[in-house]
Amino acid sequence: MRTLGYIFIFLGLLLLLKEFQPAVLEPLRAYASYIKNAFWGVTLLALGLYMLTRRTLRKAVLVLYIIYLILYLVV
Repeated sequence: MRTLGYIFIFLGLLLLLKEFQPAVLEPLRAYASYIKNAFWGVTLLALGLYMLTRRTLRKAVLVLYIIYLILYLVV
């Protein structure tokens, strides 16, 4: 649960940063449409990889998917 709390804190800070200093996330604006349009493909790919991999690799898949979700929500 602590990890989830850290993720929410980081996401909240990024959203606040986006609100008050939008220039910080300006380099990601060029990729915003790609990130938004690929949501279901990335979600299904992550779900399939999560189901097919072993325990150690599952954490890596989960971390990468969480990073993608943060990008999706912030951009």
